[in-house]
Amino acid sequence: MDGVTDAAFRYIADIYGKPDIIYTEFVSVKGLVLGKPAMGRMLLKHKTKTPTIAQLFGNDPELFIAATKKVFELGFNGVDINMGCPDNSVTKRGGGAALIKNPDLAVKIIQSVRATIIRIIGTSGKKFTLSVKTRTGIHVHGTKNWINRLLKTELDFICLHGRTLDQRYLGKASWDEIGLAALLAKNTRTKILGNGDIKSKEEGIEKIKKYNLVGVLIGRAALGNPWIFQGKIPRVEERKEVMLKHCQKFTEFFPRGDFKALRKHLTWYAKGFRHSARVRNQLMHVNNIDDVKKILESGL
Repeated sequence: MDGVTDAAFRYIADIYGKPDIIYTEFVSVKGLVLGKPAMGRMLLKHKTKTPTIAQLFGNDPELFIAATKKVFELGFNGVDINMGCPDNSVTKRGGGAALIKNPDLAVKIIQSVRATIIRIIGTSGKKFTLSVKTRTGIHVHGTKNWINRLLKTELDFICLHGRTLDQRYLGKASWDEIGLAALLAKNTRTKILGNGDIKSKEEGIEKIKKYNLVGVLIGRAALGNPWIFQGKIPRVEERKEVMLKHCQKFTEFFPRGDFKALRKHLTWYAKGFRHSARVRNQLMHVNNIDDVKKILESGL
């Protein structure tokens, strides 16, 4: 998630949630290839055995080729091509979910990345996956045609969010459409992951069984709640401890980073605290870890 799943967030989710896989924020292939510092910061990673996938967006196959090489050199375990972001700043440039209405270009990008992966891996035997994160359509669900087109490219994984581009994050995700995708992929090499509105580990497991998926991705429900991947409900003291750990890791990864970027994370952790509205308001004005400590030590 853009502006959310940075290196510090991923570290916390990995250590306290132990998910099966981790995705980066989505990174512009153009910015990465041009060497923009912000793109490099977005791909900082901690040492972990958890497979970590670099998520890329853009609309230029040649830039995807160069970006894939960089991602491989940085030690990631795979590339995920974002064909699902509904944000206007991305779609108006032909990236993200806009690629759904340009399937020829989408396929060309996938084929270019796959050929690059084959070349750079060679005979090393190293596993490096290729996946796409996408939606069910533009204005209405068009899952059958769109997913069938993607399946012909022999991706390792497709993660399908059960909403159209126009829906953005409104309404309910259609898990029947995700189930259709799983049915279409049944006799292919591509595995289907579902995404949309999962609120707990238990709900995720239910969806996996019901729709014959290999897994689900959890996004918004993990905000301030890395324990969700373990199905655990933490005590207030645990929340406080992890809040401070998150602050520490943020300053380690981004010593010159603006602490304001961390404020939203802190308010998410504080849900359920005594006087939570007041506490969240205070957390929206912190500028360093000492400010956070003072609030947490004020008798919550």
